[in-house]
Amino acid sequence: MIHIRQTITAILLAAATCATQAQYQTITDSNGKKMEIYIPIAEEEDTKDEVIFTDDKFYQQQGNYGYFKDYAASETETDAISRQIKRLPGSMPMTYNEEVKKYIDRYVKAGRKSTSCLLARAKYYNHFFEEALRTYGLPLELKHLPVIESGLDPNATSRVGAAGLWQFMTVTGREYDLCINSYIDERRDPVKSSDAAARLLSDLYRRFGDWNLALAAYNCGSGRVQNAIERAGGNNDFWEIYQYLPKETRGYVPAFIAANYVMTYSGDYDIYPEPTGLPQKPGKVQITKDVSFAKVANLLNMEVDELKKLNPQFRQGIIKVTNGNATLLLPSEQVARFNSCSPLLYEDPQPTDNTQPSMAANTNNLPQQELTQINTAY
Repeated sequence: MIHIRQTITAILLAAATCATQAQYQTITDSNGKKMEIYIPIAEEEDTKDEVIFTDDKFYQQQGNYGYFKDYAASETETDAISRQIKRLPGSMPMTYNEEVKKYIDRYVKAGRKSTSCLLARAKYYNHFFEEALRTYGLPLELKHLPVIESGLDPNATSRVGAAGLWQFMTVTGREYDLCINSYIDERRDPVKSSDAAARLLSDLYRRFGDWNLALAAYNCGSGRVQNAIERAGGNNDFWEIYQYLPKETRGYVPAFIAANYVMTYSGDYDIYPEPTGLPQKPGKVQITKDVSFAKVANLLNMEVDELKKLNPQFRQGIIKVTNGNATLLLPSEQVARFNSCSPLLYEDPQPTDNTQPSMAANTNNLPQQELTQINTAY
């Protein structure tokens, strides 16, 4: 029993080592334009080179952005933000202080363009986050946790090997039923990683009975949080044990609060989504046999790179089936076409006679040329 407890503790400690370093990423928008963005870091210290996107107009004309359009003239900015945070939808406690303000400023000042990209990504990925959180009855505001974990990039990998939107370490991903091998890395799967993260967060909340402590444990491990509680004389309030936590974890909860605030009230700062090429709405289809991205792309008249972007868990350009099926993410408008044509994916690529392509094309209401392309793409 002692060995089992030690193993579980080690797993949770490993799970909580998250990507909290500065994120520099290159994004291609819907028009093919490449842009390097900066994701505000979740750590305590300030750095001189953190301002990657400096908006001179912002610093010269702060009053022209129309912040907090609904608050009284006599209300200070601090009071306004504090009131807005208290009005955030959800059940998790949100506190406004100087630490939280520091992260808000990074999102709405230095990281304005990055925040625009985050807003666009969130419109797509929140579908998966909210589905998983609802399944386990967790607060929906947790959907903003991947903002500070990965910058909403499923391909993000930390310096210590944590990967995906929710930044799972390998050992913890496997503990929560994520398949990780040379063909598949489900830490990068938006659907399965979100389910695993919801279960992990649920387990941490059951242990500590407090969401701020559960978040801290997600970052640095439940063992370190428990140690901080003991050093604080048994106090289980995050802000009371703050000084006993690792430096990176001290900024984790404030960064999470800031992300909730900014993603909710971005319009007050005239920050709006910047197109990133992701679909407006995701769709899901089931694959029952191993098949190449190229064959699916030909079937749907899509680019292979677009399929890979939506399904980064498949490492080798092949959709690998486990336990009888695999979920493939598509733009929602492609789902009906896939379902009507999917039998063609599993046909023998070499027709047995010259009439077979024509017969199959007639059966599936597809032109013969398109059928030939599909069957030869594997």
